[in-house]
Amino acid sequence: MNKFIKLSFLAALTFISANVFGKDKDFSLSIGEVKQKTVHFGISNAKNVSIYVYNDDKNELFSERINVETAEKSYNMSNMAAGNYFLVAESDGKIEKYKITVDANQVVVDQSPISAMTKPSYTVDKNIVKLKMNDVIGDVRVSIYDTANNTYYSNDNAVKNGLIDLTFDLNPENAETYIISVEKGDDSFSRMITLK
Repeated sequence: MNKFIKLSFLAALTFISANVFGKDKDFSLSIGEVKQKTVHFGISNAKNVSIYVYNDDKNELFSERINVETAEKSYNMSNMAAGNYFLVAESDGKIEKYKITVDANQVVVDQSPISAMTKPSYTVDKNIVKLKMNDVIGDVRVSIYDTANNTYYSNDNAVKNGLIDLTFDLNPENAETYIISVEKGDDSFSRMITLK
């Protein structure tokens, strides 16, 4: 009987551990060292992740899509003019942005992201739309407008326990298609909702 209890406890612990680790399905990016103005980084859980580099003027300089479990990448920054650049990793669920500073002598990459954001998730049931975001720090601006640019909702929403949870009743008589825009700092996400 005692062995049965121990085995049951072990099975339950294994099941709980598998569930906890299984929820971390999004990518993880780690910045390596910079050698000879070449930025090195590793990325795991990288199925369907876009990587891009852009400058202070928001001009995209490089982009690629990663579709493997783990990857090691290197970007040579020696031909870049002095200034600030940004390395961005984006998946269906989140976006992380790292600052790269280039000067005449060296390249410095922030080890932690300057911004990290979980993307909003939406559930649509007829004309009821639910918007949820997890792990949010600070306020988030949510706007709803139609394709003729008529605004129906625009508000800075306070985060409660790291969560944004909003429900909207969209009137199909006002518009057939709505656009929901979510803004947090320099990051913004838009989703078009067509009512049936």
